[in-house]
Amino acid sequence: MSRAAEGAAGAAAPRRFLALGVPSVERRAIATATEHLRRSDARLRATRPEGWHVTLAYLGAVDAAAAEQAVAVLRTSLEGFAPRPAPRLRVAGAGRFGDRVLLLELTDDPPRALAGFVASLHSRLRAIGFDLPSRGFRAHLTLARARGRDRVRAADVAAVDVADVHWRPSAVGLWASAPVQQPGTYVVETEVAWPSPR
Repeated sequence: MSRAAEGAAGAAAPRRFLALGVPSVERRAIATATEHLRRSDARLRATRPEGWHVTLAYLGAVDAAAAEQAVAVLRTSLEGFAPRPAPRLRVAGAGRFGDRVLLLELTDDPPRALAGFVASLHSRLRAIGFDLPSRGFRAHLTLARARGRDRVRAADVAAVDVADVHWRPSAVGLWASAPVQQPGTYVVETEVAWPSPR
């Protein structure tokens, strides 16, 4: 489904995705441990802590109607297939995607519970026409990206030391890229609560 419709003002639809946010206490702990990435002389282009998220499904540039369909699938998937309680996410250390992205790896408990939920969510989204990327799910937070010709190096990974940080997600959000006047920011358009244990 690639409904990249234009809005009333002629602007392209925002990029949208379903994601888990990071609670404020845990976000502050990670931000403190990674503040060197956001210094004015930093070599890499750091992401903003308020925008940190764990992407579960990247929908692409889709219009509001398609986004509503995705949220409906999310609600059904959470109610019928989400592990209860929500799996506990834990920072497992720094890593990278190739030499372009510096990230924090996350594990979950029970192991692979989140990946199993994501697989069922993707299957249901594809069934109604969403064209999702085929790469496997890897729970992570993006901390920084390469800038210009610079690359993410092994030393950048080694310089990230985040103490034990963990949380249970309370909701899944529909996130969207903010207007072009605010590059690199996101807005949460709606949230669906993670179901309580039966």
